[in-house]
Amino acid sequence: MKVQICIFLFILILALGCNKSTNVDVLLDGNYAGVLVITNSDKSVPETRPISISLRNGKFNITPGANANLKPLSGKGSYTFKNRIGYFEDEGAWTADFDWNMILNGEYDIRSSGVDLTLRKRFNKKADFSPATYATIDYEYILKRSN
Repeated sequence: MKVQICIFLFILILALGCNKSTNVDVLLDGNYAGVLVITNSDKSVPETRPISISLRNGKFNITPGANANLKPLSGKGSYTFKNRIGYFEDEGAWTADFDWNMILNGEYDIRSSGVDLTLRKRFNKKADFSPATYATIDYEYILKRSN
């Protein structure tokens, strides 16, 4: 009986130790479609915008979603990836009449499963301006690989 229990425990430990991670430590080339979610702490409902992004050989290209009348319409540039942080550099020249944080530009925390991809914009920590309260805004691309 003790031998059977030992064998059972060994198999159980082996099975639990062999779980494959769902995170992929690479940014896979391909076409991704999803939404840009803009969360404002002053608003109860986040704003979402449909978006499609192509990632190929260190270059990205964004195509307009269904709301093509909203800025930015598109974007393209280059990116690098290291230690789950993406560094995106947009090549476009933009007007000043919209929120430039919606442009895929700067540093992003990356979570990827190979199929699902999430890019969350990173901001430098600001000094505490207490006692006043300021709104916080987060920009997150939630995407699914389509090929």
